[in-house]
Amino acid sequence: YVNMKEFTENAAHEMQTPVAVAQSKMELLLQDANLSEEQIQSVLQTSDVLNRLGKLSQSLLLLAKIENNQFVTKETINLTDVTKKYLQLFNEFITEKQLTIQTGFNEDFKATLHHLLADSLISNLLGNAIKYNYPGGTISIGTSANRFTISNTSLQKPIPKDKLFSRMQSSRDQAEASNGLGLASVKKMVDANNLHISYVSETGYHRFSIESKSVQKLRP
Repeated sequence: YVNMKEFTENAAHEMQTPVAVAQSKMELLLQDANLSEEQIQSVLQTSDVLNRLGKLSQSLLLLAKIENNQFVTKETINLTDVTKKYLQLFNEFITEKQLTIQTGFNEDFKATLHHLLADSLISNLLGNAIKYNYPGGTISIGTSANRFTISNTSLQKPIPKDKLFSRMQSSRDQAEASNGLGLASVKKMVDANNLHISYVSETGYHRFSIESKSVQKLRP
């Protein structure tokens, strides 16, 4: 356990530092007034790839830490409050895409979850709902004492069940830039914290639901 913990911490530092340096160099290049339009596009494309590489390494390290039980906690987190926080943080992207947000926070949905995982869980689901939506679309979020749901309009095809939470498999249109680890991370988070996640797609909507495993087992 100690060896794995040290490895993930060292890997996080060793992988992120060169990516950050390279990204900084790309930003400096963009300030060069002598660059041609073609060169500018090449620098932007390289910067985008570096950004994706950084996110990929972060996701891989997060998965490793979850699997190594490095987020053990007895803290009760109110996911309703976390959702409200990320609605504010993502407001610029929501406004830019002219999305309609519908909320039904009937009761607080609470779970025993490390606060960092709670943030990652909600930001992943809400981020996907924004990213894979279309301009002028809708995002609906609801909470009760035992259930959290988030659904969004989308032109994307339903995610195949065998690829839904697979690592390194983009869960959406392959034309979309994705490292394919977002939903895999979400699945690991809920599984490690006595939660259950389900997915359905119908009438142009994609919906994810999270509930405690104890409640899920009571369903017929």
